[in-house]
Amino acid sequence: MLAGEVLVVQPSTDAVSSLRSLVKPFYIFNTFNRTIEEFRPGNPPEVSYYSCGPTVYLPQHLGNMRAYLFVDTFRRALRFNGFNVHHVMNITDVGHMTSDEDSGEDKIEKTARAEDKSPQEVADFYIAQFKRDCARLNIELPQPPRLCRATDHIPDMIALIKKILHNGFAYVRPSGVYFDVEKWRGPSRLGRLSRQSLDEQHAGQRLEHSPDKKSPHDFALWVLNQPTHLMQWESPWGRGYPGWHIECSAMSMKYLGETLDIHSGGLDHIPVHHDNEIAQSEAATGQPFVRYFVHNAFLVGMEGAKISKSAGRFPVLDDLLNEGINPLAFRLLCFGAKYRSELAFSLEAVRAAERNLDYLLEFVRNLPDGASDAAEDSGWTFAYADRFHEAINNDLNTAQALASTLEMVAEGYRRHDHCIWNTLKRFDLVLGLNLEESLRETREATFPAEILQLRDERELARKTRNFGRADELRRELEVRGYEIRDSKTGPVLMRRPSFSLTES
Repeated sequence: MLAGEVLVVQPSTDAVSSLRSLVKPFYIFNTFNRTIEEFRPGNPPEVSYYSCGPTVYLPQHLGNMRAYLFVDTFRRALRFNGFNVHHVMNITDVGHMTSDEDSGEDKIEKTARAEDKSPQEVADFYIAQFKRDCARLNIELPQPPRLCRATDHIPDMIALIKKILHNGFAYVRPSGVYFDVEKWRGPSRLGRLSRQSLDEQHAGQRLEHSPDKKSPHDFALWVLNQPTHLMQWESPWGRGYPGWHIECSAMSMKYLGETLDIHSGGLDHIPVHHDNEIAQSEAATGQPFVRYFVHNAFLVGMEGAKISKSAGRFPVLDDLLNEGINPLAFRLLCFGAKYRSELAFSLEAVRAAERNLDYLLEFVRNLPDGASDAAEDSGWTFAYADRFHEAINNDLNTAQALASTLEMVAEGYRRHDHCIWNTLKRFDLVLGLNLEESLRETREATFPAEILQLRDERELARKTRNFGRADELRRELEVRGYEIRDSKTGPVLMRRPSFSLTES
């Protein structure tokens, strides 16, 4: 059970503050301390939030999209609790090597060479695809410049590297500017976030030891003398390009300040990328970099293997569209497990989630006008509202929140009471299933005369128990871009959702 409720003195102007006149504390798992902690931003109700975004060299697979769904849900949950979230997400379009460290080939350039395109053409193409898939999943992205491309922020990275050098935690060599990890970590040699020693990290990652480095643990802030690299910029140390880690520090601090309330990313970023971000940021500013590090677990196949690009064939959102599945079914699937738990993916699991989605959409589309226009919901919904809020505030327990939503709808059916719409709308501020848009489309829908005639013919066939003919007419409606749902109040006709596979 969460801590007691506290009376709001000055409620946020955000619409979500109207949920109740009471606010509950919000709890989240902080990777720093390995515990669930009450979230207390530095300047409430303002929240600064930086999330690791895509490296745009291939399509984002469903494992990537699960991570961005987590980010979206986390941000929505914070807003649901009255916080004003200032969100920044990076787009890595240079410097991310195939080894995730300083060795290998730049991932963008590898694709560019394979596809005979420029790096910018590759990045532009996959950024557009990423934005399209996020829109299909109703993921709200920051607007530029806070959805920030690394290549647009080279001067910010150079300025940050200068600070690190000035403070004595980096050195220049012919092959690049390197961060002095052992000097930063000191005698303990432990990473604050990973809690791994340098020796443990070195053994686990098999880092290549450039003869220019003082230590194999040191990482590149700026790479020099790579004449075949297609993307390079002038710097005080020579022509080159940034290392992967410096990008996130420079962009997050440019827009959010030296200390962030929240930084999120995948579990795989803890031992290298995020430990390095902390080191270089605090070496430059002398201030704590992040208050709460929050990490999401992976999407895995049914055999338990992590879904990743390095594994070869990986499922993408278009695969679900090719199966005729509503993309929001994948969003609902991700709610079925805690963000810190692995989630097993299969088409059967997504189809099961789609049945729950259809259950909610059917309830919404069949709402009587009076129920959807009522100023207040029935009193029995308050208990479900409390359960939903507690679940969301208890380390973002989306599985329990979703269960509360489905149970409330089932109770509405059982009571023959549709006066739950205001509560359901508030839930959807977090769930992001576009329920209000579905209701509006149902209310505003106009249909051609021939479509209405097919609907009426099908209903007559059902009433005369000519089910074969009724099925034929249903299929004819689907071919024409419509679908029909049978309900207790009669058939509900609607346009089929359009999930185009073309580039937007």
